[in-house]
Amino acid sequence: MAFMLFKKERDGKGIRYADLQQGYKLAGSDGLLCRLWRKQNKPTGKGWSATAQDLLREHNPDFGSDSHALVIDFDPKARRRIGLVEVEAVHVYTYGAGEAVWWSPMMLELRDLYYKEDFPVDLTEQGKRDILKCVPPPADRKKKIEFLYLQGNWLWGRNGSTNAAFIDDAARKYFLPYFQRL
Repeated sequence: MAFMLFKKERDGKGIRYADLQQGYKLAGSDGLLCRLWRKQNKPTGKGWSATAQDLLREHNPDFGSDSHALVIDFDPKARRRIGLVEVEAVHVYTYGAGEAVWWSPMMLELRDLYYKEDFPVDLTEQGKRDILKCVPPPADRKKKIEFLYLQGNWLWGRNGSTNAAFIDDAARKYFLPYFQRL
């Protein structure tokens, strides 16, 4: 996945997304999620959430969800498949004790920006980003969720293998209300 930052530009036809040519880090000890976890007094053994607004303000205090977007290209190596989604919220259940973190399953709330399974020409990663400047998002943007997990060091689960997040009783109860509002 590629994590990209966009500026929202409004015109008479809707919102366009302009690529700021910068990325953001969701994972890692210096990533947005770990930084927000620290600001929330390092909760373990329970769930916590961050909205797009929270994430954007953590990235840059001058940014907000009305003016900027956290975008994920969920298949950046594909040249004819374009899958660009906007992060709306992240819900995390952090397992651990005290300041020791064991792992954190998370539910990402996403919304389609542009999805095309068989684009007529090959595109570079930059070409896929440029589409958002030209084509406004569809009016009926589909909501998606994705479950991933972070290891105890705040890095993504093993890349290249199944990134399953087993959701047990306490975490399942935490995530359930977010399913009910979808």
